[in-house]
Amino acid sequence: MIVVFGGTGRVGRQIVEQLRHEGKAVRVVTRDPASANAVQGVEVVAGDIHDRRTLVRAASGAEAIVCTIQGGDGKGNNGPKGIEGSGIPSLIGIACDTAVENFVYISSASARADSPVGFFRLKFEVERLLRTSGLPYSILRPTHLMDTWVEMLAGSITKKGKATVLGSGTSPVSWVAGKDVARVAAALAIHPGEGWSADLGGPEALPLTKVNELIAASLGLRINGQNKMPVGMLRVMSPLTRPFNEVLARQMQMGALLDTQPQIVDSSAVWARFGEPLSLSAWLEVNRPRDREGV
Repeated sequence: MIVVFGGTGRVGRQIVEQLRHEGKAVRVVTRDPASANAVQGVEVVAGDIHDRRTLVRAASGAEAIVCTIQGGDGKGNNGPKGIEGSGIPSLIGIACDTAVENFVYISSASARADSPVGFFRLKFEVERLLRTSGLPYSILRPTHLMDTWVEMLAGSITKKGKATVLGSGTSPVSWVAGKDVARVAAALAIHPGEGWSADLGGPEALPLTKVNELIAASLGLRINGQNKMPVGMLRVMSPLTRPFNEVLARQMQMGALLDTQPQIVDSSAVWARFGEPLSLSAWLEVNRPRDREGV
């Protein structure tokens, strides 16, 4: 039995699909089992990352645990301090007690001890805890997901005809498809952990301006201007916004990183092992934003 925590999210759902394609028994753990209605052929159980009792029950009998849960889009107890700072370490402790053969953790290529973003510092601490836990593990560190960014950027293009540009928009980024991250995670989960860790970036490094152009082309639209948010503005606005909207403030911090830290990774060794990843153009052919009214 492979137990997926966060199996109803963007990447988690795709991991479940990959595992089912391999004929593996899968248990999806979610706070809201109703949200997993569309996940066919799997066991769905209720579990809360903040409730150790439900985690112990959910992890019972697990050969491998896949953890895709993250607090970057949450607030309060469901933000980074509650998820990466407390919840996932608790889950790692439970995994140690149940002697799983592999703990597959979806981290981030931006996870660093000295990151200016607390979310990424906490992800780095989870990695460090996992490496010293004694558990067999696999750590995937994807760059920026096409799935997330296309949805966000397409909304501005379809509704206003304008491209959203964070920072200069000229810094190249190794965008990666959630499907490719899921493919690697599923392939690792069905084998004992190797103490393996790698950054996962796509086959091309594209600046944000080019990403906007490709999205507009996939929609058959023209870009008629830009909504620019320079790094200086993002840095000033983030702390001012935090008391009212901590998620938006965190997103501003992350946006500033696009211009201030390298966003290119060489994942050629990973893809040589697991198969070639999708380019953004290829991903858009299959995942075209739904319509011109927004995504």
